[in-house]
Amino acid sequence: MATNSTSPHGPNGEVYIPEVDVEDFENYRIGGYHPTVVGETLHNRYEVIHKLDFGGYSTIWLARDKRLQQSGSSAYVSLKILTADESSKSTESSILRLLRDGEFHPGQQFVPRLLDDFSFDGPNGRHLCLVQNPVAACNIAAAKEDSVSLMFPVETARNFLLYTQDLIQNLKCLGSEELYKRYRLDKAPITRFDDQLLDPTAGISDYGTSFVVSTDADVLHKPELHTPALYLPPEGFFDEPITQAVDIWTLGVSLYEVLGERPFFESFGWDRDDIIAEMVSTLGPLPSRWWDAWTNRNDFFEPDGSWVRQVPDHRIYTPGSRPLRRRMWDMGRGETPDACQWDIQGGEMRALEELLRGMLAFEPAERLTAEQLMKSEYMEKWAMPAWRRQLARSGGKQR
Repeated sequence: MATNSTSPHGPNGEVYIPEVDVEDFENYRIGGYHPTVVGETLHNRYEVIHKLDFGGYSTIWLARDKRLQQSGSSAYVSLKILTADESSKSTESSILRLLRDGEFHPGQQFVPRLLDDFSFDGPNGRHLCLVQNPVAACNIAAAKEDSVSLMFPVETARNFLLYTQDLIQNLKCLGSEELYKRYRLDKAPITRFDDQLLDPTAGISDYGTSFVVSTDADVLHKPELHTPALYLPPEGFFDEPITQAVDIWTLGVSLYEVLGERPFFESFGWDRDDIIAEMVSTLGPLPSRWWDAWTNRNDFFEPDGSWVRQVPDHRIYTPGSRPLRRRMWDMGRGETPDACQWDIQGGEMRALEELLRGMLAFEPAERLTAEQLMKSEYMEKWAMPAWRRQLARSGGKQR
């Protein structure tokens, strides 16, 4: 936890430290969050029932759609209420509409459906509200932390899927009082009535900082990337034009983390120079234009490119290379072929290494495309079969 940098000290010298899983209360200000109240009705239609989540730019609420309730349809929706500052520049609703236009694309099932959107005025400014189907799910990072040894079972990792299927279907017949009685989380032990796990399925959410990237090199613009530093491609560190290849890099780094125990790159405090050094340690020398532009390179490397003999006092790291092949064995799935959970004899680790190497090429133009990724040996021999097995278990339904 960290204090807020704008006004961390109270009048008597006390320090404000936000609670875990609670938005920063100091952002309830002009331009910030809307002070939503359970029981209020927005847009003369949506009655706020319960808080679901929050982010740096929004809060998310479960609400009852009074119009749908009158028609006998499922009456529950989620309301994503953006901060006033973000509302004035958000492209999320237009992105969701653009994605909705591809209704026959097989990936459509993973994209949240925008049911409605509207703006309203509050004490902190004008807010955009996005209305979507409510989703009962946990994110990959949270689920991974609760898994044995901080890892998913191999089959689940290959699937790369998370989503609970039946809760929303069961909500439609409940009133708000019944909803609270049935689903509120009291401080009491949780009893498992059966010993069955739900099949893992996934949804892709939060398009608040998404944007459309042109494939025409002559009109490439430089939008702001909000990608966390551990997942940021090298061109993001060196202020180069953004292309679709940034998503391939980010997916590759995420894939390693989901399949294994640890993040692909590790850094104290997500220091950007540490992360660049980790890239070199794993993937080899940077292209010369980036190497020459790296201001703090001498904290890590000698002029000849070798690691420094003495780590500067203001740095915390162990100098030395840890190539990609070594990191494959560091995923936590077993450090010897006999103990490894991967299909070593069938070549799974080799195929995964080849896939990651193609996704994590330094030069954006040299990275695999999405089409090439789907045709890779790893996807065709291990990931897609796991996906088909999950489809068979769920009767071919994902949502």
